[in-house]
Amino acid sequence: MITARMDRRLPALLFATLLGIGGSLAFASCCDYGKGASSVETAARPTLRIYALGAAAGAIEPCGCVEDMLGGVDHLAALLTDEKKVAPASLLLSAGPMFFSDPTVPEEQRAQAIMKAETMAEALGIMGLTAFAPGVNDFALGPQEFERFTRLAKSAPLAANHAGRQGIKAHSIVEAGGLKVGLVGGADLSEAKALGAESNELLASLKSAVEAAQKEGAQLVVALLALPRGPALRLIEQLDAVDVAIVGKNIEAGENNDPPFPPELVGRTLVVQAPNHVQGASVIDLFVPEPGSGLQDGSGLEKEAELARARERLESLSERLKSAEAPGSGVDAEDIASLRREVSSLSDKVKELEARPVATPSGNHFKYAYVEIREKLGASKVVEQKLSDYYQRVNEHNKVAFADRRPAPVEPGQASYVGVQACVDCHQEEYDFWKTTRHSHAYRTLVDVHKEYNLDCVSCHVTGYERPGGSTVTHVEKLDAVQCEVCHGPGSLHLASPSDPKLIDMPRTDLCADSCHHPPHVKPDWKVSDAWPKILGPGHGLPNSAP
Repeated sequence: MITARMDRRLPALLFATLLGIGGSLAFASCCDYGKGASSVETAARPTLRIYALGAAAGAIEPCGCVEDMLGGVDHLAALLTDEKKVAPASLLLSAGPMFFSDPTVPEEQRAQAIMKAETMAEALGIMGLTAFAPGVNDFALGPQEFERFTRLAKSAPLAANHAGRQGIKAHSIVEAGGLKVGLVGGADLSEAKALGAESNELLASLKSAVEAAQKEGAQLVVALLALPRGPALRLIEQLDAVDVAIVGKNIEAGENNDPPFPPELVGRTLVVQAPNHVQGASVIDLFVPEPGSGLQDGSGLEKEAELARARERLESLSERLKSAEAPGSGVDAEDIASLRREVSSLSDKVKELEARPVATPSGNHFKYAYVEIREKLGASKVVEQKLSDYYQRVNEHNKVAFADRRPAPVEPGQASYVGVQACVDCHQEEYDFWKTTRHSHAYRTLVDVHKEYNLDCVSCHVTGYERPGGSTVTHVEKLDAVQCEVCHGPGSLHLASPSDPKLIDMPRTDLCADSCHHPPHVKPDWKVSDAWPKILGPGHGLPNSAP
């Protein structure tokens, strides 16, 4: 059993993305994670590396709306393969929902959701997912389907408080890197109605699972917890023998991406939580020359906690000083001078902490890194083919399954969609400009990658989707791409009476963000104000060209 030498909980830390350099991960020698500074390549081969995911929730890859988006199981698989030369002994573990994006699946989306879950499970099986703590979403289609996906993933679902149901175990023992690793799991599945029966008490079940793992010779205990973060941290405080805890949300909904979570030391336990949707992986390298003789922090988490506190205090004092120095503040000169001295002193402390090296312990220790999953990691050809097969299967299925899906009829007296070609006679210059924008070939981008019938994609690439008189997943005649009527509304009444300004909409500048251009489909720094000029041109928000 590895024991740690820290006995208090450290506060949340800022941390940086530490990406692969020269074919190997860069681990923090000084956890200035907020700035990405002071990182070094792993000098020695770890005894064992743990890759941790959190709430993957069926996110096989990002939508692709912008370049180099976070996520993609093909990129994760490439990372795992490439890093084998540096860390041949490794485990891939996860906590939280794995197979579905939401806890319920609408009937019309069932077939596509199953195909996506199968693809995710098969990809995880290829990558060698050792174990995971399931989440509520995993039971969206019932216990039998959950068991089938688990078999496809070739992985062990662990949740001590649900052990004995649907193939779920309380713990398992795996051998890796010469270590016997005890894996225990816990999950809040109270909202998974398909499970039916009540669960066992979580804390008591986990303690029993840890004891069982220890009796079977576990030298390291890793807990997988599908729980909200707060309850997970409080639970960990009550577990005395867990070395590493991997946390993931127990339920996921929607497509919004979470930011990365900081690593924490809670008592003797290193707690990590990767963000949802396979945006990144928490990576823990364990160096264990003498099992049982203690596990020290080789990443400087305690130092980084002090640095984070100092930075927060410095920011607060700097704001106070700025206000005090403003004309008419009423603060006397002596108080301003005192604030300046405090800011100067704290600035020096921050610089000293930033420069202070973190020595690598000579004995048993861990090092932590967070790795973003991006295109630059490359792509596993095998997993990439799985993704391609999935999109083609979905296309073929939905094209047939929704062949008769027509838009609802237009109510009497209401406008219907007419398509961009009906606008050309009066708006040739605007049309010519529109043809130069990305909106004009939005649908073609789906066709090129076999996604034009994909329910996850088509709505933002056509006009009037699922609106009366508009388009559907299979019927986009005259309405493919992002045309005039996406912003200006259906145009039949305007076409009949073009001189009546009340019959055509003038779009709000925030329309883009309300409809399609919102996270995660845009870059983090995307702004409507920056994008708006790109859709303005002669006659379209700008003066017409001279005749």
